[in-house]
Amino acid sequence: MINFLRIDEHLVKLKEYFKKSTISFCDICVGTRYLWRKKFVAYFAEYKNTLILKETANGYSNAFYYPIGENVQEALEQIEAFCVENNLPLLFCCIDNDTALKLAERYLDVEIYNDRAWSDYIYSTEELITLRGKKFSGQRNHINKFKSVYSDYQVVDLLDVTRAELDSFFVEYVEEKGEKNIGLEKEELLSVEQYVEKLKELDQVGIAIKVDGRVIGITAGEILSDTLIVHVEKALKKYNGVYPTLANEFNKRYAVGLSKINREEDCGDMGLRISKLQYHPIEIKQKNFVLVKTLFDKISSPIIKTERLTITEILERDKKDYFRLYIDEDLNKFWGYDYKTDCKEASEEYFFNFQNSLKEKKEEFSFAVRKGDKFIGELVLYNFTFKGEVEIGFRFFREFQKKGYAFESASALMEYTKNVLGAKVIKCRCFKQNVESQNLIKKLGFNKDYETQEKYFFVKKLK
Repeated sequence: MINFLRIDEHLVKLKEYFKKSTISFCDICVGTRYLWRKKFVAYFAEYKNTLILKETANGYSNAFYYPIGENVQEALEQIEAFCVENNLPLLFCCIDNDTALKLAERYLDVEIYNDRAWSDYIYSTEELITLRGKKFSGQRNHINKFKSVYSDYQVVDLLDVTRAELDSFFVEYVEEKGEKNIGLEKEELLSVEQYVEKLKELDQVGIAIKVDGRVIGITAGEILSDTLIVHVEKALKKYNGVYPTLANEFNKRYAVGLSKINREEDCGDMGLRISKLQYHPIEIKQKNFVLVKTLFDKISSPIIKTERLTITEILERDKKDYFRLYIDEDLNKFWGYDYKTDCKEASEEYFFNFQNSLKEKKEEFSFAVRKGDKFIGELVLYNFTFKGEVEIGFRFFREFQKKGYAFESASALMEYTKNVLGAKVIKCRCFKQNVESQNLIKKLGFNKDYETQEKYFFVKKLK
């Protein structure tokens, strides 16, 4: 099982992985992970020279990034096993369209969704450096006006700006914003200040623009593969044209020779969206969530009928019979569950609620088998995998055994599992001394897969 560590203290080390990512979102880099470490809490694990990264944020938890490195397929298997072991949904985040299709091919059933607010704005480096053509006339005009008014402005490396100069700039920035508007930005601003302090340590680049010796704007980011990613851009708006000048000077200093500039998301801010669109992105890169579903997600109030039987979910009225089934020691020695040691109290309410709790966690779905109004036994679907596999189990009261009811009902449930749920593989197991179950399993068309000291394990592949 993979072990996860908090990402914060290992960021620089992980940059070598980030460079290898083919997805190239701003989220998969050192600067973003540091700046937003409190809102987007990330953990990582290394598996066979492959990075496994998971994230928890407002609205989702334990969402996995697509693995980066040499053994992606094995890393995906580790992620799947981790989710099964910890009873977690298999959710991927920050997935581009091409990778979303790969995941859709890997798994039986996926839901793909996204939020426009978190799409990255990708620009042509050449266009943003030269600003040639009619479409950039507005930006050129703003820059030219700034240069004519502040002809003695200076562009300096952000690393050369003193702490006192930065403090003075941030104070003035807050004052210009006003108390009313700065409220939502306070946490971000604190994070920006901490980020600037660690610029060199985090292997980031940045510049500041000075007028009359005072800092009036800063910007910073990082170079990753063929892209300059812009993480921070703050300036005093009273200096008209400072923002386009700041952006252009940064691009000219650090984006030369690169093919793309990533100016990150608009976070749903309509003003920011308009501003980013005015720079004419070559791509608004959509970030997808991919939720992998199991067969369990397709089960919905089933009613399955055979010639003699009806199969439904277990209902309130079944409590008494279900309790009797659970405490039948002769039956349950082959069920693999000892209620005397595994539960705190043996009662009708306890066992009914227990099977409901398994259902709520999507671990197991129990079915009542009925002959007329009589509850005669239970069928169970459990061990749902992310690739369309499931395991079946069955137990019947002694008085209803050897009458063909188990075969009839299990066959019907298997047909339902195949035709309605879309199962690809059904599995089964039994204790070696349980000869009756072995005979039933073979009659149902299962083949022996492997065995342990205590049990036989069977499999049936569905066409």
